[in-house]
Parts: sequence; C-alpha cells; structure tokens
Amino acid sequence: MAQRLQTIEQGNHIIAVYPSKEEKFNEAFAFLKGGLERNEVVVMTTTDLPTDDIRARMKNEWQLNVVELESRGDIIIRTTKEAYFPDGIPNIQRTIALWSTLVENCLSKGKRGMRVFGDMNAFFKSGFTKELLEYESCLEQRFNFPIIGICAYDSKDINNNVTLEQIRQLQQHHSTIWMEGY
Repeated sequence: MAQRLQTIEQGNHIIAVYPSKEEKFNEAFAFLKGGLERNEVVVMTTTDLPTDDIRARMKNEWQLNVVELESRGDIIIRTTKEAYFPDGIPNIQRTIALWSTLVENCLSKGKRGMRVFGDMNAFFKSGFTKELLEYESCLEQRFNFPIIGICAYDSKDINNNVTLEQIRQLQQHHSTIWMEGY
C-alpha cells in the first residue's frame, strides 16, 4: 500500500478496489496525510465511516488540530451523499463544477493542489450504479489540473453490481488502476 502511494503524481485519476473497509481507510488516511504534508487541500467523502470518527482518527494519527484545518478549508470531510447527490439524485454537471471550484479555491489560497479520496460505496447502496458509471465516464482519464483522485470501490460492490464490460469502462476512465484480480 505505502509503496503504491509513493508512485502517485498530480493528475492521477485512480480507481482502487479494496477487499475490506480496514484496508480502504488505512490507505485513505495515508494518502490524505501525504497531501497535507505537500501543502494540498485534502478531501474525504464516505458514508462508511462517520465524520466524527474520521476527525478523531485524523487528530489521533496525525497529531493535528483537525477542527482548525477544516475551518481553513485545508481538510474537507463530506458524506458521499453530501458531495455527490445532496438533492437525492446524482447531478454530474454540478459535481464536476464543485470539483473545479474547489481546485480554484485551493490554488488561490496558495495550495499546490487537491487530493480527493472518494468512496463510491454509497452509490451502490442508494441504487445509483448507472449514474456512477456515467459520472466516471465524464471524467478525464488523467486530470489536467492539480488534483489527485482515488475513486474507492469495495470489492463486494464490484463483484455484485458491475459487469466485466463496465469494469473495463471504469478502467478506461482512470489513469491508474489498483484492482487486484480484475
């Protein structure tokens, strides 16, 4: 895990499939901590871990004032629903505009870029598999602005909800693929 995190660079649009929540979140926290160390704004979206638990883990593991960093906009923690479908259904154009605005804001504050760990599990739980695939296929394979994104998938979601052809489609829209067994 740590080794592959060292190979990432700005512009990477990564698809990662995790066999367990523990592995997913261990990598998420390592990935995001690396972004803070490089003067990047870090964003975590998930519904698999309560936001208070995320803050507590960041505070304990990173020994940082998470509340202060959030108030400055250096750390952004949202549920997947808040980030991707706050109105109850996904809106691809609004989400893309949100990411663009967040990147512009972080650059205007003197940050090097942005690092996003987006947990896609809530799309499957909410019945938005089709919308998720549409969203992913609207994004560039490699971002042409200073962002590194990990689109995090649970292996059970891939195994139970996505066809082999859809897996290939997902792979085509990501510059880096961390999918053992696919």
